[in-house]
Amino acid sequence: MQPLRAPVLVLDAGVVASEHPLASIAAAKVLEAGGNAVDAAVAASFVLAVTLPHLGGVGGDFFALVRGRDGAVRFFNGSCGAPRRLTLDLLEERGLGAVPERGPLSINVPGMVEGLHLMWRRLGTLEWRRLVEPAAELAERGFPASYSLARSVEANRELLAADEGSRRAYVQQVSGVGSPVRLPGLARLLRVVAEDPRAFYEGEPAEAIASYVQQLGGVLDADDMASCRAEEGTPISIEYRGITVYEMPPNTQGVATLHALALYEELGGGRRRGSREWVELLLSIFNVVYWARDTYVADPRYMKVGVEELLSRRFISELAERAKQPPSVGAVRGDGDTTFFAVADREGNVVAGIQSLFHPFGSGVTEPRFQVTLNSRASGFTAARGHVNEPAPGKRPLHTLSAVILEEGERVVALGLSGGHYRPQLHLQLVTAIVDEGLGVQEAIELPRFVWRPGTRQLVAEQGINAFVPGFEVELRRYPSRLGVAAAVEVRGRFRGGYVDVRGDGAAVAEAWRALA
Repeated sequence: MQPLRAPVLVLDAGVVASEHPLASIAAAKVLEAGGNAVDAAVAASFVLAVTLPHLGGVGGDFFALVRGRDGAVRFFNGSCGAPRRLTLDLLEERGLGAVPERGPLSINVPGMVEGLHLMWRRLGTLEWRRLVEPAAELAERGFPASYSLARSVEANRELLAADEGSRRAYVQQVSGVGSPVRLPGLARLLRVVAEDPRAFYEGEPAEAIASYVQQLGGVLDADDMASCRAEEGTPISIEYRGITVYEMPPNTQGVATLHALALYEELGGGRRRGSREWVELLLSIFNVVYWARDTYVADPRYMKVGVEELLSRRFISELAERAKQPPSVGAVRGDGDTTFFAVADREGNVVAGIQSLFHPFGSGVTEPRFQVTLNSRASGFTAARGHVNEPAPGKRPLHTLSAVILEEGERVVALGLSGGHYRPQLHLQLVTAIVDEGLGVQEAIELPRFVWRPGTRQLVAEQGINAFVPGFEVELRRYPSRLGVAAAVEVRGRFRGGYVDVRGDGAAVAEAWRALA
């Protein structure tokens, strides 16, 4: 099939794929200046935080898989814990049966800045200040609102208008596509971060954020901010049809992607993609995968079953048996929103980076002075005593962010997409298109998709998917919809490929000038 979006294919040059052209351009310029994939990822991440503030920003979280040219894969966890006072007792005192999806109580300590800085300290090469400055300049000078931002402001106008900081930053500036947006407070913050990233957590910005949240009835305080520390860890992986698939470990839901693929390999075959039989098979897989996720996965310090056991052949065989009579699954709250990007440099280093505020504009709370829109990630906790994912001081919640790196010989593909709780379902559809059907990455990204809303009898499907399964309601969307926005990069010897989704506003950009020099 002829792709609707032309990929960027180059030799002996780096490439960046992200959901905003300005982020891809900024990262490509870092590559041209001699930076590596990690340097470029830092620049891309901060520019995305400015230009797509509804999808991810400094008030949210950041995760990355980094594959070095030596083949080693590292994981960086830029999420931090719950405020110390956010407990089940507090929720009960306030008459709440769960952490609210929005508002000041939904806010976790934001880990993005800390996560990016840890990744850069370990693997970056260029000066940190130089990587933050493009985003600061954009925030100061202004940028035009994208289709994605304009749509999200309109869809969330009531939420944003109720908060002083969000009203000034978004409602009063974004009236439609192309509206000029300036965020001078965020520019000031980024220049503080450029000089000292820990100032975000221990300086004036931290005090301003904590004070504003508490004025609104939240419990985040300055000590909570100062406690934030990112972590470097080890990815998780499985062999899928002879290809190594890397994912992100808990507290992310990456294990759910690997469970889904392992079950598809064991139970799949003979079903045409997009057919009703194929949808029915995936539904049986997804049901048991979410049961396992919601039963076992949380902050690894609190998990009662380790990830090694969860990925063991014995456990996967048990899941395959359960898939024949799927267990009941609790309904998830909200769809979430995210932005994923990927970078491959000319040396063969690869970064799969993903960042989010959870729901669009996160909590809906934006600190007015520094214009930091804060996440709603605490709503990912499970409000049940004794549950592995119940809220506790300093505890990370089960996190919907994750990303994938595929490795087969010299071929490496880093891919991911928006999707919230649906991400494992969408990852399976992308990976199986590439691996099982042998499609090119751009072709795989552009195939029609569907998702199941866990815990319900509801499906959402793009045209081209026969999702009319007995007993299910189907929301059929015109193709292409906003059902996940994907991006990817590919490395194969001297070859580099960059791919973005027809469903989004992004661009793949290569470091053209060094390639032609």
